[in-house]
Amino acid sequence: MMVNQVIESATTLDGVSVGVISLGCAKNRIDTETMLASLVRAGCAIVSNPQDADVIIVNTCGFIASAKEESVDAILEMVQHKKSGKCRALIAAGCLVQRYADELAREIPEVNAFVGVTEYPRLAEIVKSALACDSAGQIAVRSASHCADIYEGKRILTTQSSTAYVRISDGCDNRCAYCAIPLIRGAYRSRRYDAVMDEARELVSRGVREIVYIAQDTTRFGEDLEGVRLLPKLLRETAGLSGVEWVRVLYTYPGRVTDELLDTIANTPKVCPYLDVPLQHIDERILSLMNRRQLGETYESIKNMLLRARSMGITLRTTVIVGFPGEGESEFARLLDFVREMEFDRLGAFAYSREEDTAAFDMPNQVPEDVAARRLDTLMGLQRTISLKRNELRVGSAERILLEGENGGVYTGRSMRESPEGDGVIRVRSSCRRNVGSFVNVKITRAMAYDLEGVLLN
Repeated sequence: MMVNQVIESATTLDGVSVGVISLGCAKNRIDTETMLASLVRAGCAIVSNPQDADVIIVNTCGFIASAKEESVDAILEMVQHKKSGKCRALIAAGCLVQRYADELAREIPEVNAFVGVTEYPRLAEIVKSALACDSAGQIAVRSASHCADIYEGKRILTTQSSTAYVRISDGCDNRCAYCAIPLIRGAYRSRRYDAVMDEARELVSRGVREIVYIAQDTTRFGEDLEGVRLLPKLLRETAGLSGVEWVRVLYTYPGRVTDELLDTIANTPKVCPYLDVPLQHIDERILSLMNRRQLGETYESIKNMLLRARSMGITLRTTVIVGFPGEGESEFARLLDFVREMEFDRLGAFAYSREEDTAAFDMPNQVPEDVAARRLDTLMGLQRTISLKRNELRVGSAERILLEGENGGVYTGRSMRESPEGDGVIRVRSSCRRNVGSFVNVKITRAMAYDLEGVLLN
């Protein structure tokens, strides 16, 4: 993990070295960054190698089965540092802990403390208590009380210094039948508008040039606190900050993508013309089973919204689930036809993961795993062809890109049309040294399925 800010402060854990393993999504990354800042304020030294750490923290993901397995494997790997290395305390935190702290405590007794998603402000205190435990001691800190205010405060960025994610809300009220997020993160809670803008200003003052707004559902931002959705206003005001180059929003709920939001994304300078709208499916019966039709999501309404966005020059990204209970070959074929028709610039897909305590867990007509895997392969094969076609349309165009890495004179970067981490990259070669984090103009010369190549124009 790269740490590119240092926050000087405080006292209570002077001399304690801490290593943090962060798993899961960008929202989890923000939690990790908040943890790092609180530990540094308490006097800790952050180390990148777990073998150098007195305390190891694993910030877990508990969204789907594969993420749970990865989290448990990471904890078990860190147990070895406690058995034979410098580590004196091992702490598991995050989403998996929020759901399964009791089970984890029984199965992995080497862990000293289990910290749920609501208890990060107390992390320094918990670390101090964990260090005081004997080898068999365990602390479980997992409150059911959720409050958006816990996400305020300084962060140590672990992204490239030019880009930062900003969480605008937490939790979710959509209650999709397959999703465990409400069980982990609670009901939807917007952050205060002024607090979000203050964080954006502070990040820009530290040299951040791209602000990426995220939440479980960004389109609802402000509705619960002020009775009106504030995302378009937030994008416009952030784009007006001195020093900002790009403003991007992810995770927009399809039934809440309004004309105002599309107009803001398409026509506001510095707002990236990029719409990330997870559809999950297109068949209306499957959407109903998923509990995603209460917002009027029909085939025609979704199609019309996407066509309008495409006509405005907006890059389209979506996410879909295959193998949901009740999905037959005809429903899957309809999804394929829609993907073929819409030609999404970006598409992520997952095989349905059966999560206990969700409405879909006990649904009849569960799709066999091998069938879901076959459908996933078929869908991604189709999308690979579409992605290449969409990329080929960009050959010959001049684009401004943000440089994010370099290896042997070959730089990688992104344009406004690539989201950080999830999308492809643009590669350019330069015989002159270029600064990572700077913007350059590039002519696209070659398209591949997911990545592009270009030559520098300046």
